[in-house]
Amino acid sequence: MTMGASEGRSAPAPGKRRAERPGRRRGDLDSSRIPRPSLRSRGWRIAAVALAAVLAIGWLVWYARTPEQLPLSDKTVSASGVVGTPLYVGMFTPGADLDRTIRIAGVKVHTTADVPLTVTPLLCRRGTVGVTTAPRQFCAELVNPEGQRLVGGDSIVLEIESSEPALAVVDRIRIAYREDIRWGTQEAGHRQAIVMIAGRTPAAP
Repeated sequence: MTMGASEGRSAPAPGKRRAERPGRRRGDLDSSRIPRPSLRSRGWRIAAVALAAVLAIGWLVWYARTPEQLPLSDKTVSASGVVGTPLYVGMFTPGADLDRTIRIAGVKVHTTADVPLTVTPLLCRRGTVGVTTAPRQFCAELVNPEGQRLVGGDSIVLEIESSEPALAVVDRIRIAYREDIRWGTQEAGHRQAIVMIAGRTPAAP
């Protein structure tokens, strides 16, 4: 009697194993669990760094444009001179105890007068002037202040000259200057000066 074929799949031949899908072992590193930086978190970090840079630059600009105020005085100076003779009026006298070194870029002067006159700012080195026609008795040197350093013991003087009688009011001067990395233009010194230039008395015959 012939035996029929056995139903179902036949058993694998001896010595052969069915191929199996490789599985994960316990010691294997699961790369799916490693956190990857998202574009959103990277964008926030870039934005935070940019904001910090903007704040730092803003603070630096503010610091550079806001130097300490120069000394001010409420004093009004009264000065009298004569036509044709330069008159020197001290307008900014910070004192010998000034512990700052200022590099002057320029001195701005506003004058209101009934006739044209010449007003010239000068740097008085190592000296101070009230009102005089002989400033070199009080200053070691008189120079154009532009580009010069002003330190304790120096002062700013105005040379006023008119070819005809005049009455003038000189407002508080403004000094453009640089100090370390800071710079600015500030008012300084006395509040104002009232200057009268008289005509010369004719000589007696």
